[in-house]
Amino acid sequence: MQKITGAERCGDGVNVSWRKAGKVTTTYFSFTQLIDMQVNALDLLQHPSSWGIDEKSGKVVLAV
Repeated sequence: MQKITGAERCGDGVNVSWRKAGKVTTTYFSFTQLIDMQVNALDLLQHPSSWGIDEKSGKVVLAV
């Protein structure tokens, strides 16, 4: 899992950023996708460092 370093609202979703091999990677997730993953979009936007990306499944997960 890679820790999310930033999240920004973009249209009908959120652009999520994290570091992979020293480079910043960004992926867009629609609000529908986030709801399907049971992710609170507002919490993701306000506290991105509390979340991570599971690279195998491509899902946003709560980082514990």
